[in-house]
Amino acid sequence: MTVTHGGLDLAELRSLGLRPQDVLDFSSNINPLGTSNAVRRAAAGADLASYPDRNCTALVEALSATLDIQADHLLVGNGATELIHLVCRATLQPGDRCLVFDPTFGEYEAAAKIAGAEIHRFHAEHADAFRWDIDRALSTIRSLRPTVVFLCNPNNPTGVYLDAETVERISAAVAANGLLVLDDAYAPLVADAWPPEPLVERYGAAIVRSMTKHHALAGVRLGVLIAPPALCAAVRALQPPWSVSSVAQAAGLAAVEDEAHVEAAREVVRESKAFLAARLETLGLAVTPSAANFLLVDVGDAARVRSALLERGIAVRDCTSFGLPGHIRIGVRILDQSARLVDVLTEVLRSDETR
Repeated sequence: MTVTHGGLDLAELRSLGLRPQDVLDFSSNINPLGTSNAVRRAAAGADLASYPDRNCTALVEALSATLDIQADHLLVGNGATELIHLVCRATLQPGDRCLVFDPTFGEYEAAAKIAGAEIHRFHAEHADAFRWDIDRALSTIRSLRPTVVFLCNPNNPTGVYLDAETVERISAAVAANGLLVLDDAYAPLVADAWPPEPLVERYGAAIVRSMTKHHALAGVRLGVLIAPPALCAAVRALQPPWSVSSVAQAAGLAAVEDEAHVEAAREVVRESKAFLAARLETLGLAVTPSAANFLLVDVGDAARVRSALLERGIAVRDCTSFGLPGHIRIGVRILDQSARLVDVLTEVLRSDETR
């Protein structure tokens, strides 16, 4: 299964006569302030001539201290996607059942399919603002008895964020027979996020976290697994040696110590997201309420709108691959860039009206 992702496609840009630096990229959901200067300096100072520490010792120790979690409950990976695939390999056998709360990130299903699992989906509808019926979900979990359940919180691409009590109910239901994998990649940029780490001890859940998002490290790939020691050990046994580069480890270590950069980004996200939602709604577009640093917007024909925007130097995410061909996803950027998006989108929508 090939999964479509956000981010710029160089071949596509070349076909349009565009360079990456000519495009405002709203298709990726990363810190709108970019990578901090402290992290850039640390990455530039990494020793490129030596092999990286295969155990990421310094970074694990820093994460352990910051999160107040034992080091044997932590594993650093080459991005959250690597960890998702390795968790599936470590826990799923052919014929096992995997339940995915959807519409959501496609790598959960892709990884489970590679492991030979039988895929089941618990779907949220547009009419319900993409919020799942939790009582029905719990009933499904109890009857299906899945080996692994994937839940993205806040969810990609909808931005729906379940509260602690709701996720605890889901965790308890899953724990009777399987493993809950909670992907909270976007939680660090949520204004009032709650800490999910206690779910690991209480219910044996696994948390997958991406430093890519809140520290803008997409170019070096850095993810974290927080899980019971036995699962961390099983995943580590499948992980290739030197999976996490010296540059990524140096960047990650500096990022852990730079919470102020993330805090500043939360304020930018709050202001710019409110601006975007209000302006998009004045254009007559339906915007799904989102706790995350992105917005899901119903534009009628996502592929056409995305193409028209890209021709004008604006990249957004076509959500057709999520099963939402009428929607685009817009990552929140700084205010003046968000204003530019609104201006160009207004032009695109007006050009439709005059056809």
